[in-house]
Amino acid sequence: MLYFAAFSAVACLVLLYLQGRRNEANVWRDWEIALTPRGEKALQVMQRRVEDEMTLVDMALARATELQKLESTQQAIDLLEAGYRVIERFAPNMRRLLAGMALFSRMVAAMSPVKPLKPRQYKIGQLARLAHVQRIVHQFLVSTEERFRFRVYVLRYGFGVLMRYLFGAKERIRASSAASEWEAVVAVRNDLRTLSDESVESFKALLTSLAAVPKDNELILRLPDHWE
Repeated sequence: MLYFAAFSAVACLVLLYLQGRRNEANVWRDWEIALTPRGEKALQVMQRRVEDEMTLVDMALARATELQKLESTQQAIDLLEAGYRVIERFAPNMRRLLAGMALFSRMVAAMSPVKPLKPRQYKIGQLARLAHVQRIVHQFLVSTEERFRFRVYVLRYGFGVLMRYLFGAKERIRASSAASEWEAVVAVRNDLRTLSDESVESFKALLTSLAAVPKDNELILRLPDHWE
């Protein structure tokens, strides 16, 4: 009886996986909807805001890493602090936006498909493992709405993971400033960029879904007020 129950559970998982893959292929063929002018503008605004913030982060963290190699330790730490303050403002903005995206996804008749995250793009171990989980669960979720909401949930959680990781790295650098500790800064720059790019892709998918809503009911997700 126990073996039969185990076999049934495995069979159900396999069926869910196959059904999910087949549905995903069908949905990708069906979605060829262009963004509305308002949606295009909202996407451009988000892309510009994200790029502006990432430029500030890259400038601060890249220069901090260079100064560390030149053994200008205190200047490097000061720039690291500046980069941390930018991320400290940027990450909560992204988390709020992703939460809003999950909410808005419940207001559309049909959700545009999204691709699973790619674990190999992440350098921080916890984020890579999180992406692996998202990729696996993605295949067992049947509806595009569920896949979208789980994706944005993982991205939202990922920004929190990155903030905690950077805070820990910053404290370790203050205590030691060993070259090995500064490798964490490179990982943060890479993974912040990846999380941001994936968030923009999710935003685009949501706007595409909103474009399918009748014009009289068109919805536009606003960016956080201080990003306007």
